[in-house]
Parts: sequence; C-alpha cells; structure tokens
Amino acid sequence: MEVGCEEIPARLVEDTVEQLKLRLSESLSRNLIKHDPIRSCASPRRLVVMSQLAARQPDRTEVVTGPPYSAAFDQDHQPTGAARGFASKYRLDIDQLGVVETTKGQYLGFEKKIVGLATEGILSAELPSILASLEFPKSMRWEQSQFSFIRPIRWILCLLGGQVVPFVIAGVAASNQSFGHRVLANNASISVTGSDDYKRSLEESHVILDPHKRLTKIEFDLKLQALNSKSNLLEDKSLLDTLVYLNEHPAVVSGTFDSEFLRLPQEVLVSAMREHQKYFSLLDGQGRILPKFLAVVDSDEGHLDKIRAGHERVLRARLADASFFWDVDRKVLLEDRVDKLRRITFQMGLGTVLDKTNRLVNLVDFQARSLKRAELRAELKQAAKLCKADLTTEMVREFTDLQGIMGGLYARSQGLSELVASAIYEHYRPTTLEDQSPQSMGGALLSVADKLDSVVGSFSIGLIPTGSKDPLALRRQTMGIIKVLLDKELSISFRKLFLKSYSLYRTKVSRDVSVSLREFENFLKERLRYILKEYGFRYDEVNSVVDISFDNPLDCLNRVKAIAAMRGSADFASVSQSFKRIKNIIVKAGLEIRGDANINTSLFDCDEERDLQDVIRRIAPRVRRASRRGHYQLAFESMASLRPQIDRFFDKVLVMAEDPGVRQNRLALLRSLLQVFLELADVSEIVVAAA
Repeated sequence: MEVGCEEIPARLVEDTVEQLKLRLSESLSRNLIKHDPIRSCASPRRLVVMSQLAARQPDRTEVVTGPPYSAAFDQDHQPTGAARGFASKYRLDIDQLGVVETTKGQYLGFEKKIVGLATEGILSAELPSILASLEFPKSMRWEQSQFSFIRPIRWILCLLGGQVVPFVIAGVAASNQSFGHRVLANNASISVTGSDDYKRSLEESHVILDPHKRLTKIEFDLKLQALNSKSNLLEDKSLLDTLVYLNEHPAVVSGTFDSEFLRLPQEVLVSAMREHQKYFSLLDGQGRILPKFLAVVDSDEGHLDKIRAGHERVLRARLADASFFWDVDRKVLLEDRVDKLRRITFQMGLGTVLDKTNRLVNLVDFQARSLKRAELRAELKQAAKLCKADLTTEMVREFTDLQGIMGGLYARSQGLSELVASAIYEHYRPTTLEDQSPQSMGGALLSVADKLDSVVGSFSIGLIPTGSKDPLALRRQTMGIIKVLLDKELSISFRKLFLKSYSLYRTKVSRDVSVSLREFENFLKERLRYILKEYGFRYDEVNSVVDISFDNPLDCLNRVKAIAAMRGSADFASVSQSFKRIKNIIVKAGLEIRGDANINTSLFDCDEERDLQDVIRRIAPRVRRASRRGHYQLAFESMASLRPQIDRFFDKVLVMAEDPGVRQNRLALLRSLLQVFLELADVSEIVVAAA
C-alpha cells in the first residue's frame, strides 16, 4: 500500500510511516492473518508498507457455552427449557450439544466451526480505520468528508495478489495507480501490478523509494563535490537526516557567495546556510569557512545550472540581512538590552525573562560558593545578567538557533572578559546527550543554572512531563544538567540546588516545596538511570546506587564504577548474596531496613556473634572514611573482606532463635551490618550468576 500525499514535513515522515507499519501489524495479528515481517519506506510524498499476506484467515473452532449442565436436564434426564432455548438459538438438535469443562464448572455447549474470511475483505474494512488512527502534532482537513490527516491525500495504491483492495478514504478510492516524480516525471501516473513492478516503475519515474539509498546517494555526492572543490565538508548528521525526507531524487549542487560576507562570524554564516536554506558549509584545511556551499535538491544533473543560480541569489539576500543585523546589533551594548527582557515572557505563571535573569545571577553565585570557586563569582554573575540579552537582537530574532552564541560573540566584540563571553556563548549546551558540554567552567555553571531554573520553575507550578509528552523539554534539560555535572566532574547536591532555585521564585509559586521536591527527585532518578545505562553500566549496577546517591550525580557515577570493577570478585559476589539474605530476614521479621540497631553483647552466646560484631566495629569506620574521600572501590573491598565472618555466622548461628531476646539481638546485629552496606549501595540489586 502506498498513500500518496502533498509533501509531508521532513521531521514527521519517519514517525508517520512507522505508525502505519505498527497499526497494520496489530490489525493483521488481531484478525489472525498470517504475514511476513512488514517492510516500510517513505519519501516526502508517499508512505509505503509491503508484506506477504495469507489469502485468508485459517478456519478455526470456537467453543460456545450455554446454561450450566446441571440446569440443562431435569431429574428424568430430559432437556429443560434452558437447554431447548440454547439449542434453538443456534439451530441445533439437543443431541448435538455436549458437556464443556470450564474453570467455573460444567456447561452445556458445542464446538462451532468458523470459516476464515478472505484477507481482501478484512483489509477493505480495516485500512480506513488504520489511516484514521495515525496521530500527528497538527493535521489538516481539505475535503467534504472533513477527514483529518497530516497532509492532503492525493492517491492510494493498494494491491493484494495483484488485485486492488477496494476502499475509499478522504474522497480518494484505492487503485493500482501511483505517480512518478512531480517534476522529473511530470507527475505521470504509473499502473502497478505488484511489488517488483512497483519499485521498478518508480525508479524509471525518478523516485528513489528507499530512504537508505537516498541517504547513500546524498553522502556520496556531497563528498564528491567537496573533493572537486578542494574543500572539506562541515559534517551535519541532523541536516542529512532531514534532507533524506525532503527529496525523492536527491542531487547535490555547489554554489558560491561573495567573499565580502566572510567578515561575518563563522557561526552566523553556517546558521544562515543551514537553518533557512538547508545548505552544507565548506571549510579550508585550517577549518575556516569558504565562500562556497553545497545544496541538496530534488532534481537531476540536467537542471543544476539554473538551480545553482537561484540558490546563490537567495543566499545573497539572506547573508545581506545577516550582515545588516551584525552591524546594527553591535551598536547597542548587551548591558543596555537587559531591561528590554521585562517585555519577554519566560513562562506563563513564572514571570519574564528579566525575572529569570535575576534568578540566574543568584544561582550561579550559589554554585560558585558551594564549589569553593570564589574567583569566578563576579564574572559569572555578570555573564548570568547578560546571557539572555541577545534575545532582543535582530540576529537572534531571525536566526533563533544562534541564541546564546550571538550573545557570546557580541560580548567579545564589546570587550567583555573571555570568561563572561564564553559562559554566555556556551550556556545552552548541551542540547542532547550527544552534544558537547560547555568547555569553560563559567559556561558549565551557567548552563546548569539556566536549565535548573526552567525545570524547577515548571515543577513549582505543576508542569510535569506525563507519558511521552514533554512540551517544555524538561527531560532533555535535566539530562543536560546531569551530563554537565558528570563531564566537568562537579560534586554538588541536587537537593540544595533545587531548594535554592525554588526559593528564588518566592511568591510566584503556590505548591508546597516538599511535594515539588519529591516529584523532582523521582524524575531525577529516572533521568540518572537512563544516562548511566547509556554510559554502558548494567541495569543492576545502576539500580544498586541510584536510590542511595542520586542527589549527587558525580558521586553516583563513582559508586557505580566501583561496583562494576568489583562485581567479578568472588568475595563481593558472596557478600552481595549474604546482603540479600540479611535484607530478606529483616523484612520478614517485620523490621524497618533503616533505623537504630540496639545490640546487647551480653546476649551473645557464641563466638561467631562476637566475631561478626568485632569486625563490623573495625570495618565500619574504614568504610565511612573511604566513602567520604570518594574511594568507593576501597570501601567495597573492605566490605567484601567480611565474607569469612558472615559465612561462619550463617553456618553456626540460628538467627530466629526461640528466645525472643536472643532473636531480637541477632536481628539487631544483622541490621547494624546492613546499615554499613547501605551507606555504599543496595547490593541486593546485583544479579549474581549461578555457579
């Protein structure tokens, strides 16, 4: 099936065809239609799914039950009214019914044979519903039936065994017709008989259906053009992914622009070409931008000269605008722009961007003091005050992706310190886990403050992500904070950061701080788990430390590294098993895991109890001292050294003794051991392979 549309936005094509594939697979399974794996592919104008399907459902039997068997016959074994009514309903004789055993007892019933339906009829009924069920951020209505879809549907090709599967949706009837490239094939119609014929006909009509083939062609042509122009391509995976779904027959055209525009910052040139025009930039051997560009166009080599001239003309106008903005914006100092931020709303219910800026000044100062980086305080506060000022510039209004970057560039051009300029320049990083964290310490601390203020503000008014919805990108921003803290090895308490940030909102929030903090901590744990797993740690290693040390991501990382290094040790494996045993004993005894352990040594009646008590007293200070210094592997090694005493204790001592006093004392002893473990990690989470 091919659904032909007006051009679908590139960012939505892949998700839409994946939805179609999933919905079709669910429908086929629900209707018991055997099928091969469904393949999907897409272009800007078409969503395509293909599979080998069985021609019909298999025949099957279904057990139909009626009244309880005890109510179906009277004392003389004659059918009752209930039995006769059941038989009549299904037009059967009484002797065609029998006993059906169920979990609820015996019932009168029979096996009903159901002949499988033809797949064509099922698809005719199901496909309109499948298409109607697809979800989009925004959809359109364009014809009389008011059907809603991502873009107007212009044709539907749907074949089963070479025959059209008949259905109508949005006023379009399914047929055996597709259409070639809009320009290169003049949108000519194509009659299709099957999948092989379909692919061949599209290729002849200048449509490369497979996205991977389009990507390969684009990558090859880009590298070839860069090589021919003796330049280096500025790699851009995100732009490549977009261009795959902007073209059905991609070709690459090279163009140039006036070298006078090289006076603009390289960031401005790259953004002007990338964001608005979807061009790739070219660099010289020293990484400097050249007055050249590469454009991916939906055409072939026969039209490139005219296309090149058109692209050069459009880019010239775009760069002229950027040049004008660069000159005009620099005439106003960033300091003089700050007050204009009071006219820009940060978030409904959370004040203006000027309010946010004032909070950032406080937050970066708090971080610098907490990290004992007093030498950064003055310049960090200046950077925080100015970091949003570029939102009022013409350049950022036109090229929104340059926010922060332009602020840093303007700061340098206005003679501000490098610390201030680099902090402003970098403070939006990282935008993803793959993105680099800020290189400068000033940029790192301002990045944490900026993201934290947004997240805490949202939690303070109840704007918390639910399900897959996260309109304020709080998940991404929280992971950005964690990434910066880990990459820059910053040891700081999230709880303290949260409470400080929360206090800066003052009267703007009405929710109880303890509620927001609890919700935020749960949210934080999930983000931290995700990141540590992305770093390559096993799920059980991550789970063993996150609940204990999530407040300090760097501390959490160091703990999980130590566990990963120790888990191969036989002593550690044995002790972790003992930990699980101890934890289970205490839980079954109805005691809290955490709490005071009051031990009465006079109740000890064997050496194994005294030995375990002595070694706990000796090891506990050593473990705590190593933990305070961040030497977690040494702490875990100390814990693992307890193995002989723990093993002897469980071999010789009955914990659940008959004497209540002795029993409680032994539980208290184990509980004291558990407390030492839990200061490091919950090693009961560690999965130990069977010997």
